[in-house]
Amino acid sequence: DGLALETEIGLFAMKRDMVTRAIAQFKDVNVEVHLVQMAPLALCNFVAYDLLNKSVDNMAEDDDSHECIVCLEIGTDSSNLVITDGGRIIWQRPIPIGGNHFTRALTKEMKLTFAKAEHLKKNAAKSPDLKKILSSLKQVLNDFVGEVQRSLGYFTNTHRNAQIQYMIGLGNAFRLPGLQKFLQEKLQLEVRKLQHLERAT
Repeated sequence: DGLALETEIGLFAMKRDMVTRAIAQFKDVNVEVHLVQMAPLALCNFVAYDLLNKSVDNMAEDDDSHECIVCLEIGTDSSNLVITDGGRIIWQRPIPIGGNHFTRALTKEMKLTFAKAEHLKKNAAKSPDLKKILSSLKQVLNDFVGEVQRSLGYFTNTHRNAQIQYMIGLGNAFRLPGLQKFLQEKLQLEVRKLQHLERAT
C-alpha cells in the first residue's frame, strides 16, 4: 500500500502492410491467424523459453547473475541480433546484411547469375570450388562480423552486469561451411547452431 514500484515498459510496432503481407499466405489457404509477432520479440521468447528454460512465472525474477544468450538470425535481406537473460534484459539490434548480400557477392566475384550464385551458396559444402566461394565472400563476411562485433561491444558497455554465455545461430546462411567457426574466432565467443527444439512443440 503506497509503495512506488519500478515499472519498465517495452513498446513494439509493426507496419500494417508488413502484417498484411505476412498473413496473406494464410488467408489464401483459409487458415485463421490469431497472433502475429515481430521477429526480434519471437526470437527473444524462443531464447527465454527454449534455451533459458524460463516460464511466464519466473521471467521477471530479478537476480544479479543476468546470464545472457545472444541469438543471431540471418535473414534474406537483413539479420536480427537479440540478447536476453529471459527476464530483465531484452536488447535487440537489426543488422543490414543478410543471405542475399552473400549471393550478390558471389554474382560479382564469380561472374554468375543470381540464381546460379544462390544454388552455389546453398550447395557450397559439396562444391569443388569451396575455397573460391569462401574467398569471394570474404569482404561481405568481414562487414557482417564487424556489424555484429560493434553491436556486442555496445551491449557489453551498457550492460556491465550481463554475462554472455554463448551465441545461437539461426537461418539458412548458417549452413555455409566455415561460417560458424569464422564467427567464433572473430567474436571470441562460442557459436552454436540450432540442432533441435528443447521445450517448444
